Amino acid sequence: MISRSKPRVLFAVGDAEWRYTRGKLRYLIETFADRGRFEVGVASHAHDICAAFEGGKVQIQYLPGRPTALNPGQTVAMTDLMIRFTRDIMLPDSRLPLWKTLAMDDYLGSLDVVSHPPLQGRPDLLICPIMGVDNNTAATSHFYGTMILHAAKAAIPILGLEVSPLGNKQTLGASLADYYAVKGEFSHSFAVKEGLAPAANIFILPSQEVYLLTCREDTHWNDYMAQERLLRERLKLPPGRPVIFIPHNVAFIYEIRQILRTLKVLPGAFSVILRVDPNIARQGLKEREIAAKAYRDEIAALPDLVIEEEGGWLWSLLLSDVIIAPASSVFTELSSFYGKLTVISQNWGESCWAGENLLFEPQPERAMQPIRAWLERRFRLKKDLNEIASAILGMDNKIETEESAHGA
Repeated sequence: MISRSKPRVLFAVGDAEWRYTRGKLRYLIETFADRGRFEVGVASHAHDICAAFEGGKVQIQYLPGRPTALNPGQTVAMTDLMIRFTRDIMLPDSRLPLWKTLAMDDYLGSLDVVSHPPLQGRPDLLICPIMGVDNNTAATSHFYGTMILHAAKAAIPILGLEVSPLGNKQTLGASLADYYAVKGEFSHSFAVKEGLAPAANIFILPSQEVYLLTCREDTHWNDYMAQERLLRERLKLPPGRPVIFIPHNVAFIYEIRQILRTLKVLPGAFSVILRVDPNIARQGLKEREIAAKAYRDEIAALPDLVIEEEGGWLWSLLLSDVIIAPASSVFTELSSFYGKLTVISQNWGESCWAGENLLFEPQPERAMQPIRAWLERRFRLKKDLNEIASAILGMDNKIETEESAHGA
């Protein structure tokens, strides 16, 4: 059998984003590579960034910038070139050319030509942070400009990654990508409204990848991400499939049975984690045994349910997309805080929304439509970087077939 090489994806990483994310970009790129779909590389102008990836799966290209001195004649010629290139661009609702509003003395004084070594090989996709207000160091700006220019000349698609938040009207630097991976609904609507790309080319990242693109530190997320791959392997959860988390409580067996029965109406493939406490026992039975006996028929009717008691419960909660609980608890407080759809279905309880993602609904069958709508939106608009890259490179059908065969 002739093996086909994997598509090549190159991440451009500047010093500004590296500092902004406190180095969390490394984990984002390494987990992207761990999925095994692509040959993954990193290019950077900064030696310390390249050094952080040494010894791993990610190929490294160190492309330091080298300033090029210009004489007065060259700067005047470049100014003339800029005017000729922009002479037909008018300010909105006016006849005022853009070039007349640019301070030519400042333009001449700020001309700073920097060259970078050529790329080694041709990637199939360039992933590059969107230039914004926060990532404006001179070295980063030169480096990204070089990478984007190279990709445009070689007809390599560019995926713009939102690190510095979108929302500012200075959209020139942000408009240079073909596709966008953004952090939330506002950024998505802003990119559509500003015409940065067609709506079909703009994707919202899941919460764990959004976290890796922020400047904050969260010990729960950090600990979870160190466990995620092993957790998915242990629970046999394929990537890209919705996961529903149910915290078990022996005082709410009736409610949990109703929840499990109702889940059958949800369309498509999904996994269910029924979390039990290994330290709880009743009449000589561990909670795991109680759950297996009490919900025998309901468990048999769900194609992919696992009763989980190993490790910390927080990791499986953070892995999930939807949490359905029989009562308010630490599970529901944390899941709603971390942006999961959280449904509290307690018999004789309240029926109301208590926020954008916290629903009280005593009748679980009435919660299925909000859950379905949430999951449809989550998996239609929100895609992780691997899924986005696969969609851009036309790999969706091939990947679905492979994962279906693996699951079978």
